[in-house]
Amino acid sequence: MEIGSLRVIKSDPEGNPVSGTGFQLLDPEGKTIASGKTGSDGTLTFSHLTPGIARLKETASGSPLLGTVPDQDVVIVPGPPTDLPITDPYKAAALTLKVTDKTTGKGLVGAVANVIPKGAKDDKGVFTLTTGTDGTAKAPLPVGMKRGTTYTITQVKAPAGYRPQTASVEVTAVPGQHVTASFANTSTAAPPTREPTARPTNRPTTPAPDQPIPSSTSSTRHSSEGALPSSPASIEADTPSNPVMNSTSPTDSLADTGASSTTSVLLFGGAAFLLAGAAAFCLARFRTKTGDAQNAVGTGKHRNSRSG
Repeated sequence: MEIGSLRVIKSDPEGNPVSGTGFQLLDPEGKTIASGKTGSDGTLTFSHLTPGIARLKETASGSPLLGTVPDQDVVIVPGPPTDLPITDPYKAAALTLKVTDKTTGKGLVGAVANVIPKGAKDDKGVFTLTTGTDGTAKAPLPVGMKRGTTYTITQVKAPAGYRPQTASVEVTAVPGQHVTASFANTSTAAPPTREPTARPTNRPTTPAPDQPIPSSTSSTRHSSEGALPSSPASIEADTPSNPVMNSTSPTDSLADTGASSTTSVLLFGGAAFLLAGAAAFCLARFRTKTGDAQNAVGTGKHRNSRSG
């Protein structure tokens, strides 16, 4: 009776041989025909097999980073061993997508994000996740290398009343490990308005230190010297709000400028003094001229008496 053989060649996704992988061969009725584990070179040979169809089952991957392949049918043929390469995938990483309110930290339902393997072509391996009532979504991330595979996660839709986070998140999926991508969304509701601060309505009453207001004594001193106050500030300080013309003063006298009564008396006194002086001067001149005329008449008479 002719017999056949089957040689299993086991490797990881990067082509490295994997030892310790367990396999079983089952007949069509599910009865175990043979079993064994791969050696250091990653191979396992089943010998003395009856030609026909058998089912190969992987019972252990031989590595905590690797998964197992599904069961498969194999054909046993008479003659030399038939090689059957088997590559176990790396175990997928476990991704958790989390979307929350930026202010309160509450999970948001209905947020949508795209998950894209870095360097993917033609959208190969791209998929979409949508958060549930707790603001999270979970999915396995296929891993192609032992050191991990990088994914870019981008939020494409925010729940109603929120703005999506524009910055993408990159994660590295390591075989068999958990990874989380978190997004914080901002509410579109307008922030509460603040009451404007009331501006002061009264101007400061304290004069500036570099602009002192002249005192009444200073105003009186300037007035007594016969000069009006030199600065507008002095006039304003001494001027009443509604100046009234003095009805008893002469029509040709100076108008009341609002100065104090002392200033008015001094001004009128000075004017009277000037008028008296002018009158005295005119009287003296008149007397001088009269004396000269009388002397001239007297001289004429003497001359006439002498000539007679």
